[in-house]
Amino acid sequence: MQVRFGGFGLTTAGIQTWRGLGASARLGWQVSSNWTSPGVFLVYSVLRPISAALILTVIYQVITRGRASTYLAFLITGTAFWSFVQQGLSGFANAILDDRGQYRMLKYIYIAPLPFGVYLVGRAIAQLAGAAASAVIVIGLGTITLHLPINPLRANWLLLGVACLLAFAAIVAIGMAFTFLLLAGRDTHGYGEIGAGVLYVISGAIFPIGILPGPLATIAALSPLAYWMELVRRSLLQAQAYQMFPGLSDVDVLIRLVASTIGTVVVASLVFRWADRRGRQQGYVDRDVQW
Repeated sequence: MQVRFGGFGLTTAGIQTWRGLGASARLGWQVSSNWTSPGVFLVYSVLRPISAALILTVIYQVITRGRASTYLAFLITGTAFWSFVQQGLSGFANAILDDRGQYRMLKYIYIAPLPFGVYLVGRAIAQLAGAAASAVIVIGLGTITLHLPINPLRANWLLLGVACLLAFAAIVAIGMAFTFLLLAGRDTHGYGEIGAGVLYVISGAIFPIGILPGPLATIAALSPLAYWMELVRRSLLQAQAYQMFPGLSDVDVLIRLVASTIGTVVVASLVFRWADRRGRQQGYVDRDVQW
């Protein structure tokens, strides 16, 4: 059966998929906010990235003795947008582990008519929505209080939007694959933070990847996160951006972001399918864990 909306046609299955996606996103928001009001949760979700940015700022000011530098803007923008990776990896992983261990509903969701991948994407969208709000607030406060060289009228919003969409696809893919690998363990809470912490080091969020040791620098150069961070800074800070890839143009960095995102999604999809198949064989989805 096909239903038409304007000039577009949707099958009944397609409508159910979109409804399921919206329902899983709303569920993810409610669970991650502990069923509180949106305003209270927004304040809570913003406090951590703001506090992290302020701590790094104080450390920076002490080390540099207050001397002006473009590195401060590098630090604040990286910290602000890192909330997407933090929520997309650790927050998402903990949410799915809670579904299995605390609420014991994951096995029922797994066999529901809605494709399980759609449910996972919906839960990830809920996590990224909270991260988006905190990133906007941190950047806004940083621009006002720390006088970051960000001019909303001159920023390249198109480049920023394209870079973020590509990065979101990579983050969701990594989060889904990583979460299903964690289901193999009985007590894996906290491992999401460890995974996010590893990516924090090699993403270029707080320092250029060029200062990393050779093998880590090579791994970082294969990750889409470093190119995403670079384009975020170039689009917001323009000529004032501290560049990790000064020899590359914006188009060159974008091409590398596209290529690394495609590679990440493909690898993550293979890992997810393998972990999903093994999880069904070993009964990881409905495994009883201690709380």
